[in-house]
Amino acid sequence: MNLAVTALADPVRAKQVLSGRVNTDPVDGREKFWITNMNEQSGGELISVDFDRDTAEVFGWPAGHGSWCVLPLPKNRLAISTYYDGKFLLFDMVKREFTRVIDFPGESYIWTMAEGSDGRVYGGTYSGAKLGCFDPDSGEFEDCGSPVAGTGNLYLRTVTTTPGGDIACTFGYERSSTQVYRVATRRFEYLVPENPDFTGSPLVSLRGHLFVSDGERGLIAFHGTDLKPVDRLPLPKCPGGNAWTGVARFSTDERVYLTVGQQLWLWLPETGRLTLVHDVDLRGGNVFDVAADGRLLGIRGQDYFVAEPGSRTIALRRIPAESKGRPFHFMAADLPGSPEPHRIWGGPPFGQTVACYEIGSGKVINTGAVVDSGGEVYGGVALNGKIYTASYAGADFAVYDPAQPWNQWEGVNPRHLGSIKNHRVCRPTGRMHLAPDGKLYSGWQANYGEYGGALARLDPATEEITVWRNPLGDEPVISLAVDDTYAYMGTDHSANGLPRRDGKGQFGVWSLKDERVVFQRRMETMEGVGHIGVIINPRFAMFPEGDQLHVFNAERMEFERNVAAAVPDSPGWCEDVLRSFDGTWVLYARRNYLIKVHQDRSVEVLPPIEHAINHMVFGPDGNLYFSSGTTLYVLEGL
Repeated sequence: MNLAVTALADPVRAKQVLSGRVNTDPVDGREKFWITNMNEQSGGELISVDFDRDTAEVFGWPAGHGSWCVLPLPKNRLAISTYYDGKFLLFDMVKREFTRVIDFPGESYIWTMAEGSDGRVYGGTYSGAKLGCFDPDSGEFEDCGSPVAGTGNLYLRTVTTTPGGDIACTFGYERSSTQVYRVATRRFEYLVPENPDFTGSPLVSLRGHLFVSDGERGLIAFHGTDLKPVDRLPLPKCPGGNAWTGVARFSTDERVYLTVGQQLWLWLPETGRLTLVHDVDLRGGNVFDVAADGRLLGIRGQDYFVAEPGSRTIALRRIPAESKGRPFHFMAADLPGSPEPHRIWGGPPFGQTVACYEIGSGKVINTGAVVDSGGEVYGGVALNGKIYTASYAGADFAVYDPAQPWNQWEGVNPRHLGSIKNHRVCRPTGRMHLAPDGKLYSGWQANYGEYGGALARLDPATEEITVWRNPLGDEPVISLAVDDTYAYMGTDHSANGLPRRDGKGQFGVWSLKDERVVFQRRMETMEGVGHIGVIINPRFAMFPEGDQLHVFNAERMEFERNVAAAVPDSPGWCEDVLRSFDGTWVLYARRNYLIKVHQDRSVEVLPPIEHAINHMVFGPDGNLYFSSGTTLYVLEGL
């Protein structure tokens, strides 16, 4: 067997911008939009956008992959909090360099940041739900601890400066609470002492008040350094008889920006003037800051926008900076016989975008966000020249036709097919798979703060979506394979925003015709069941445990003897499991080894290739396409 591997491109180039602030650039005196861009492979980027000239500078980070917060500081500096390595970065805008990298030991995320009365910068973390801080002058770091240690809370996502310079914190999600870290005493106390379970989202401190968004009561305020609740909001009356729903974090004592629904109002306390400055449904976009002349700066997907005060629309501009390649989060390919040009599809972790590589021409396309909700495309299936997607975190389905003009803003292309968020799921952990009858099946994990999952079916012909919640109990469907009769599911005990429960995973078989579970077994030696493959004739499914494959006979509904599938050093298994076009064998990958499982249950380990395989798919030309790092490769001769 002569296997030939060729590198094709780094096609996935999408951005993931989660924070931004407007600040004057001390080098040229121009206002710039300073935004943070995620890249999990080459490291995060600080992008300085000159929004009047539509140009940009890019500054690579010395650490970190992405950020939820960029915070302007005195002395022409910017603080950036990072994930997945939990660090504070300090950028000097004059020197054009990062001058400090401060580690938060044991933490993988630092979320938002706030300045304390002591001049230090504070940030909250995942997974220890801790508060930490650093001195931007000396670089000295302090772990302030967590008042919810041992409670199952993993998150401290929101931190905000109080009127007295203390730090308001919201912890979640096992038993959520809002507490205040007193800088002088280094102690936590409840924001509402008589109600320890009170949970709100601290927004901003203005004019001696801390404003908090509460899910039950709406916008509330606490006054002074002792944070006494006030009976009446110190704000002007909301027009139309409504109630204010928020105060923008970029507000100042002189310019207060108030929200009600999609509207943004500017209140000038000095004169009492109240003006509607923005009334646009941004549909997944965010206003991050305001320029000195009142123009609003924001991000929507791969674009930024500059909105004039009073505008009723926005003009999206592609961020004028080329991103480095990013890894694939999923991979799909057009089927044989589908309309040309044939494409290999993929998309990045986060960004909610898709990318494609045209076989033959080598042309690469990176799209904008395919749905309004933030998150990422988890599963994609190419069918009839289009790509169908299943996305986290809004539990959305969409379809995009690359042969037609892009018009996501008006819902034309890609087109939103529906959301199953009402079934209390958000993450398609089982990805999405094409059944022989042309229907698309996906497996899901429950919303943040609860355990469970779902199996969903999308019919591309009718665009009808059907959901079965918790088909194997309150466990997520983390792996899925389908044939013409059954869907084969695997579960574990993971959850969004909750600790992983103790317990073993399940394997289950779902009848597509009867729409019910026909076989279910707890795998007593496995924490989770993943990487399910299936052969139709004879009908059997398989999934790995260590160096073995469990084999399930779907005709007799029983397990057979395991088969060995060992390779040197026993690496992990690639998430993608492929069935050959003729249906006679299944392909697994373990790092740089490919493993064929044939109809007779025999296992064939192929000679190792040069590159580790992250994701893989069969192309319409019969070749194997796979990603390694950020690069797309083709393997011929399989």
